[in-house]
Amino acid sequence: MDLKTGSEKAFEIAEKWGQYKHDGQDVLRGLKHCAGEVLEANEAYNDWSFINKDEGKEKFADELADIIMCVLSICGAEHIDIEKAMWRCFIKNAERAERGKNDSKK
Repeated sequence: MDLKTGSEKAFEIAEKWGQYKHDGQDVLRGLKHCAGEVLEANEAYNDWSFINKDEGKEKFADELADIIMCVLSICGAEHIDIEKAMWRCFIKNAERAERGKNDSKK
């Protein structure tokens, strides 16, 4: 799935759920939802790492997917090209990593 299609689909699903009310608070609700999903991922990771190794990895992966879906739905709602933004981020982080590598050699 490409990210543009993913964001459109995620927004469509979230809108059907009633998550988007077009009242000026949609992004804030979406970010709060993402934060909740991050907490759920943390719990799932702890279960997987320390308690339930057999089933935990799939649950953790599902929670990571929920986080991505939240982000994609916000991108869909706001017509953000997340793929372009991610490429900018990759480039920026690669440049930082290269600078950090060079700094550590001094």
